[in-house]
Amino acid sequence: MKSRERGNIWPMISVAGGALFMLVIVPLMLHRERSARLATVEPQVSIGDGGSDLIRGREVPMYRWPDSEVPRTADRLRDVTAVAIAAITYVTEGAIKGRAPRDVAEIVSGIGERQLIPPEWLTSQPGVLQIPRGTIHIRYLPGDLAVEVISVPNDRRDGPAILIRIPDRENVAVGARYFESMQLDGIVYPNPFAPIAEIIAAGWQPRLFKQSQMPDEQRAQLEQWIQTAIRK
Repeated sequence: MKSRERGNIWPMISVAGGALFMLVIVPLMLHRERSARLATVEPQVSIGDGGSDLIRGREVPMYRWPDSEVPRTADRLRDVTAVAIAAITYVTEGAIKGRAPRDVAEIVSGIGERQLIPPEWLTSQPGVLQIPRGTIHIRYLPGDLAVEVISVPNDRRDGPAILIRIPDRENVAVGARYFESMQLDGIVYPNPFAPIAEIIAAGWQPRLFKQSQMPDEQRAQLEQWIQTAIRK
């Protein structure tokens, strides 16, 4: 009987993990690839046949985005999104097996052992990861099996703070979203799993993952299915 239950569990884990992966990570990777192509400039100016011959064989000039707030914020959003999905997938899998993580330290240890995060990100502080442009804080609510991840910038040049919450139960129709702090200095960080109204009042603004192609109805059904599967 137990082996049959395990056989039924793994397809559910695969569906949940795959759906979460397709919802955020793949669109973000495609978006970054498109951005990289747009950042490459290949000017080819020719006057007559001789000009074309001269152009051939030359190295094509490459333009790279300057090291500024925008690309740094994009890198941090990629990293914090990956951590959020890795964490909630670990929590969901453990809950389906009847062994939900006890605390955030267990989550970090689990995703680290599975090499879902670079080993150099790990720190001695429970639930804290050190990324190149900031610090990631993982929050965990065992009773609701919810994860909240905050990316804190090292300084103002690294962009705003970023918050992702999974599942986002107060989000009924706007699509997959995250939150950005409106200030670069004097950022007010909300209490763990504070109501959305309190987060906004603290100076944060919701942002949509615009690359996501999952309809709102399907996203809501997926989140409901995950919760139902976990509670069984």
